[in-house]
Amino acid sequence: MSLVKKSFKELSEMVEEIADRFFSAKQAYYIAKQGELVAESDLPCLFYIHKVEKAYQSLDEREKNLINNEFFFQNYQFWWTSLYSKTSFYRFKRKAMLKFLEVFYQ
Repeated sequence: MSLVKKSFKELSEMVEEIADRFFSAKQAYYIAKQGELVAESDLPCLFYIHKVEKAYQSLDEREKNLINNEFFFQNYQFWWTSLYSKTSFYRFKRKAMLKFLEVFYQ
């Protein structure tokens, strides 16, 4: 199934899983670097971190703000209410999730 055919909830769950794994990969990389256990090129977590960062960098500022606040650094619930109507928020969030996922899965 293509990404555009996925429901809002499915897209959200996919990005949430990527965010969770990103933080796990960052922690694994930090631990490996502290102990200098392996070379950087041997760390699969570093590859994953770079994939997430590449996908994030492909976004415009509004999309970055949405992805960051919704999935990576969840400051507070309803952070968006002073910026967007509910309809606009969900439309922009869907667009941001799609773009992020498309680049991530390239």
